Amino acid sequence: MHFSKRNCNYPQPKFAKWWLTQFRRWGMVPSAPDYEGIAKQVMRGDLYAEAMKEINVTDRSQDDAGWELFDGVKFDPKGDWEAYAKGFAVHSLKS
Repeated sequence: MHFSKRNCNYPQPKFAKWWLTQFRRWGMVPSAPDYEGIAKQVMRGDLYAEAMKEINVTDRSQDDAGWELFDGVKFDPKGDWEAYAKGFAVHSLKS
């Protein structure tokens, strides 16, 4: 396990956006959430950077690269999150 190597503990907004797409996909939220706004509120890179300066760690940063999950579907953190959430054949969306 890595707790700090390879930028692994930086609060990446892209992970919050992906998580929100899954809440949307499974009908856990009734309409499109504010993906960007919620990610900014929850994943506070500014607070993280401030805290890490106290232990002289300054090489961490936001990573906006996408990834492909085990199902072969690619997630683009800069893409259309609502279309991504609605694009799965298996979902619980009402609309």
